[in-house]
Amino acid sequence: MAIKYKIKEVKPNVFAVIVKDSYDRAMLFCRAQEYYESPNKKFRGKDFSIWDYMKWYSSEYGRGFSYGTDWGGFNIPFDIMWECYENQNNLPDWETPYDGYMWEILVQIDNIRDENKKCYVIGAGDLTGETFQHEVCHGLWYTNNSYRKQAKNVLMTFHPEHYKVFKQNLIEMGYTDGVIDDEIHAYLTTNWNYDTFGKGVDIKIRERYNNALSLTLNEFIK
Repeated sequence: MAIKYKIKEVKPNVFAVIVKDSYDRAMLFCRAQEYYESPNKKFRGKDFSIWDYMKWYSSEYGRGFSYGTDWGGFNIPFDIMWECYENQNNLPDWETPYDGYMWEILVQIDNIRDENKKCYVIGAGDLTGETFQHEVCHGLWYTNNSYRKQAKNVLMTFHPEHYKVFKQNLIEMGYTDGVIDDEIHAYLTTNWNYDTFGKGVDIKIRERYNNALSLTLNEFIK
């Protein structure tokens, strides 16, 4: 089994792993992404069997194991990913070929990253488009203090009821409380017209929030 991927540092200490095949990309990131922020405590922060996760996911959402079509982009702190793989009981006999490839990728990034600064890994199908930009926003939120501070300042100007709606939509989408501010800022910066995220808030209001975030954060993102 061969997986084609490329690694590129797209912002200081933000590394994009580009995998064109959507299923391979999803399965490559699945273990680390769910270790980082799964809504199920059985998997979050745990060494788990991918087969148990697939069974739970299929049952929870009632449409079979649709992970590869449900999620197109991924974003995780490098240290969390490294911890995830170091904590696997079956190291180095990986449970799936995807684990072996991800460990290979992490070792490559570890050799070129700045160890004195926070490091972030994102997954996308290419280096253009909304999905890629969305994940870059997450990378900047984690690695760049000035970016995160300015983004949070904009979020504080939002109407509380709108914030509440965005949060509830994200929870229903499968996100956890710990990443809500980060996700709201990323969606409104890049995917503000995505109705699954924004339903319940008028699209013109979402556009105004997008303009405010884009104006504030453009110098970092461009």
